[in-house]
Amino acid sequence: MLAREGTIRSGDTILCRTPLLVPSFSSKGFPELKKILDLMSEFITESALVSAYDEHYGYIKSKGLTFPSVIFLDSGGYEARVEHDLSEAYGQDYRPNKWTLKQHRNVLDSWSAPRPTIVISFDSPRRHSVTEKQIESALELRSKYPNFVHEFLIKPEKKNELIKVEAVARVVGSLHQFAAIGITEREIDNKLIGRMEKIAQIRRLLDSDGVTAPLHIFGSLDTFSTPLYFLSGAEIFDGLTWLRFGYHAGQTVYRQNYGAMRGSNGILKDARELSHAMWKDNHYYLESLRDQMRNFVHSGNYEHFEHVGDQLKHAVQQLESRIST
Repeated sequence: MLAREGTIRSGDTILCRTPLLVPSFSSKGFPELKKILDLMSEFITESALVSAYDEHYGYIKSKGLTFPSVIFLDSGGYEARVEHDLSEAYGQDYRPNKWTLKQHRNVLDSWSAPRPTIVISFDSPRRHSVTEKQIESALELRSKYPNFVHEFLIKPEKKNELIKVEAVARVVGSLHQFAAIGITEREIDNKLIGRMEKIAQIRRLLDSDGVTAPLHIFGSLDTFSTPLYFLSGAEIFDGLTWLRFGYHAGQTVYRQNYGAMRGSNGILKDARELSHAMWKDNHYYLESLRDQMRNFVHSGNYEHFEHVGDQLKHAVQQLESRIST
């Protein structure tokens, strides 16, 4: 079974346990980011992902990030590129500001969050390099900032390419030095079953070399693909889906329909009130889904996954038939 529990550690200290579903916050698509953070700080206690780009441009203030027990600090590559992730259904016009390696390091130099911070290796939309060079850059960052915990984000070697398992295999011996290994959902494969298969292949590759660092899928935080990736061997998931859509009965639904689906009074709420209620409900849904994942690890019983257990089981059977040949 590829599904598992694990930890992220700083030395001998356990920072967090996996599986972990991480609410992401970003100014890209959410210019009211500060208000969202203020609202959700009352409810989120386990983990959160924010961007160095947003710290640099004043959308967040690191010293005020007191509510999560651990912070994932993304390098800003998502905010610095025009492209959207897979959950961005409406493709709003977006013009990023300048974002450089120097700006990223300036953020790390001045970072003052009072919680442990996991730094993601630098990702620039204008930089593409072989995986060995990516590792070299990430290790340099790790050496320069030893007070952070470090995660390596694997990127395609060329523009408009996908992640290649053989590229990961070439550097697997260096991956022991990172607390987690990240890949972006849209860069894994163009098919859902293809993403599941490649996650499983990378997880098996890590296991074969004794790398226990959890796999982190960036941009995946919905009610169905997230548990599928978990069942394929990934352990950490983040994304903005929880801010864009509603979670209900195993489905990820449009915000404008969410209120009516949740109860008879939901149809009467205005957009702002509905969004606030949805974000809170989504957070609790993610906590429940995390517990369902953990229960599955101990029992192997798909019935722990409410509403979608049969569909997940069928998908995993298809995965097993592909990776066993």
